[in-house]
Amino acid sequence: MDLIERPDGVVRRHPWEVARARFFLRLLWRLDLLGTTDSWLDVGAGDAWFARQLRAVLPAESRLACWDLHYTESPPPETGDGERDIEFSAERPSGSFGGILMLDVIEHVEDDVSFVRDVVDGSLAPGGWLLASVPAYQWLFSEHDRVLKHYRRYSPRAIRTVLEGAGLHVEAGGGLFHGLLAARGLQALREHYRPPSRTPTGIGAWQGGQLLTRVLIRTLDAESRISLTAGARGLPPLPGLSTWALCRRAGEARR
Repeated sequence: MDLIERPDGVVRRHPWEVARARFFLRLLWRLDLLGTTDSWLDVGAGDAWFARQLRAVLPAESRLACWDLHYTESPPPETGDGERDIEFSAERPSGSFGGILMLDVIEHVEDDVSFVRDVVDGSLAPGGWLLASVPAYQWLFSEHDRVLKHYRRYSPRAIRTVLEGAGLHVEAGGGLFHGLLAARGLQALREHYRPPSRTPTGIGAWQGGQLLTRVLIRTLDAESRISLTAGARGLPPLPGLSTWALCRRAGEARR
């Protein structure tokens, strides 16, 4: 969750956030990435909820660093009792990392190519990989994106262009949340003719009951397994509300 979306008090996780976390953890396992490195960097980690899920499946000796510029304004969450250490920093952590996560981060940066290139040049270890995800399709850009301070959304081709421009080679990719694509499309179309009557809220404002939450999580979770199979097998990307890509430096791609 972005820090600008984090509410005061107890946080109720949105079904989208839960299903998203499960998808990327499964993807890391499916692509055999969990055992490839003992150093991880989560760029734009927000409230670090996903990082905590990741920390739980990593070996105890692994380094996991969360980097978010907004930690200068909102203190980073503390590691709870019994949890393994996670580093938090408002500045880019020192050292290099074998695995870098940039999940729903790039759309917040005006000069996306330069930002990704700086992270790759300054933090990606030789032979390492980078996993990125972004909101999909500029035609879906709406007030929701403006509230979350997004500069843009990306087609699969557009995010590939950004990543390749930053010196990376895309090895795998795909879409996610296919069923939500139509709903967001209708929302964007409606806004074209009638501005929203109230400011859209982010995932931090989720107030759904337990039953609804469970049903939505299971539905999105089941759908994400289809996304996982398609992406891991290198099939053409299925259109979805999000798109993701696994990359390595150009010239270091697996043969």
